[in-house]
Amino acid sequence: MKAKFFLLLISLLLILSCEKEKYESTGIIIGADMSLCACCGGYFIDITGTQYRFEKSELPTGFTFDDNLLPLTIELNWDSKTDGCKDSNWINILKIRKK
Repeated sequence: MKAKFFLLLISLLLILSCEKEKYESTGIIIGADMSLCACCGGYFIDITGTQYRFEKSELPTGFTFDDNLLPLTIELNWDSKTDGCKDSNWINILKIRKK
């Protein structure tokens, strides 16, 4: 009986200690930016009411989306781009999944 209780306790602790995937933000990929300027292009994404841009070619490996199915709600971890057009709200998407 003690052995069963001990195994149950260990199993419960292992389940509770498993780290679930955590995402910092929820956003909506709106569509492609078709503007022609030095800091234009990429895709628009709305994160908590602020519109940013990102490059589809720089998304994490394994994540894809179909332009015909936009807008698309996603969860993501991201940071601000620090090179190039940083004043144009460009971001790096570090981790992403469809919601």
